[in-house]
Amino acid sequence: MKDKAWKFGRRTLFGRLLLYFIIVLVVPLGLFSSYYTLTGEGNQTRYLQKQAMDTVTLDAKRLGTVLDDYRHKAYRISTDPLVVSILKEDVLDANSRASRELYQLLFGIMRGDTYLASAHLVSNSGRVRISTHEFPEVFDLRYQGNNWDMNNIISQNANVSQTASLISIRGHRTTEIGRQVLASILRRVYDTDGVNLGYLVVEIYAEALTNGTNAEKVLGEELLIDTVDFYASSLTHSDKYGTFTLFPELAGLKGDFTNKVVQEGTTIFATTAIPGTTLSLAGSISSVPFQENLNQWLWAFSIMMAIGTVLAIAISLIFSRSITKPIRSLASSMGEVEKGNLHVKNEYAKIVEFAQLDHSFNVMVEQIVSLLRLTREEQEKVAEAERKALESQMNPHFLFNTLNTIKALAKMHGEEEIHTITLKLGKLLRSTIDNHESECTLKESMELIDSYLTIQRIRFGEKLHVTTELDPVCELVKTPKLIIQPLVENSIIHGLEPKAGDWNITVLVTERNGWIHITVEDDGIGFPQGTLPDDLDELANSTHVGVYNVYRRLVLRYGKEMNFSIKSEWQKGTVVSISFPKGKDEKKGSTV
Repeated sequence: MKDKAWKFGRRTLFGRLLLYFIIVLVVPLGLFSSYYTLTGEGNQTRYLQKQAMDTVTLDAKRLGTVLDDYRHKAYRISTDPLVVSILKEDVLDANSRASRELYQLLFGIMRGDTYLASAHLVSNSGRVRISTHEFPEVFDLRYQGNNWDMNNIISQNANVSQTASLISIRGHRTTEIGRQVLASILRRVYDTDGVNLGYLVVEIYAEALTNGTNAEKVLGEELLIDTVDFYASSLTHSDKYGTFTLFPELAGLKGDFTNKVVQEGTTIFATTAIPGTTLSLAGSISSVPFQENLNQWLWAFSIMMAIGTVLAIAISLIFSRSITKPIRSLASSMGEVEKGNLHVKNEYAKIVEFAQLDHSFNVMVEQIVSLLRLTREEQEKVAEAERKALESQMNPHFLFNTLNTIKALAKMHGEEEIHTITLKLGKLLRSTIDNHESECTLKESMELIDSYLTIQRIRFGEKLHVTTELDPVCELVKTPKLIIQPLVENSIIHGLEPKAGDWNITVLVTERNGWIHITVEDDGIGFPQGTLPDDLDELANSTHVGVYNVYRRLVLRYGKEMNFSIKSEWQKGTVVSISFPKGKDEKKGSTV
């Protein structure tokens, strides 16, 4: 049941990668789309309202400045003494000096604006008519009667104040030069006695009012509104003007033209007063294009989410396959090794991390094969040694009794050297014949060397000089038996015996940084040049079989952590160095 539950709770690598990719790719888009859907319309409405109000407010300030500038020019013209005197005389010769001065006055004040506005003077009788352009018939007071144009600003405001400049947008007309008049300024001309002499009309063309308004094209429509006469004129479409009945969209304002923003359906209106006038400015924005744009964004997000999901599935599938393929290959190779097939070798994957796993697996298999080979070799050597030991076995009691007899006779006859040789030889034989233990301590190995060198000193006399040193911390370290004595014996037989003169041999056992170091050094003849092999396994077929046996037994015991080196120089001597970690015991354990 536990195994079934474990299998049920597992997730495939593809499933996990797909989940992660969906979280990373799709979820943010989904959250953003949800936020955009829930708050987008409200944010859009607030943004459009602010845009409309800001644009209308900025344009109203500009229009107020333009109208105030023309109102000031109208004041200067209507109060100029030359204008007053000419209208008071009510006669003007076109070729007279007064006529020229009057024209200079008009063009001087209207300088730079003749393409944006025109100024017209007319006396009450209509006999004096002066204009910066062609004088309009609509302002000719001589034809005042039933057919007089009731849309002209003079007829609309016959009782205008003596001091005020009246601004009106009801005088909308097309001039004789094809310009659209959007606004007019009317002033009466009075003499010093307060007698009305005539009228001044400044007509402002569409270009003067529309240049710079709605510069960023934010507003779909911008209306100039006369809040007194309920008359409106479009700044966006100059041919659209008239009473409010022509502008049904203004019905939503309900006659309130104060600074505010209202929304009627999909249209947003912003209104504000133009400073210093009875006019207001209204601008409208349709939210339909923005809503369509919002819907397009939502569709785009939906498509991106769909594409993201498909990409997540595809990428997850590709990634999972690229990962599971080398894992399955490695698992298959492990299964072969588990069955006992140690000849398997896994091919390296293209992904660096998996290639490292493949390399480690191949190295592990090679190490297993090497260990099995070493174990088999050691077992074969043990069996061979046991066979030889049985073949050459002799009664140790008979041998030791014979040596004891020789030792007793030597002592009886005062032969100290024979007595010593017999004693040391007994120790050597006892250590060699004892097959119960395959290991001994380094202290025991050094005692065995002392017995061997004692016999050799008796044999060779004072020419053999021996130096031995055993670090006390190394005394109880266990090693395979007979790893130092064969090296000493090899030094005497092959290095020192062929040499004339004194012989020196040194045996050192020390401990440094957790490693045991054994050194056997002699000043014999050394190895002839070119006879010392680089690979110590080649010593197996040489006269140095004893050295090779020591090397192999140490390899079997310590493996690659053991260092074994032979340095020799012809006619100068040989140094054999052995080192291995203290306490390293791969076979039976150590007492260290």
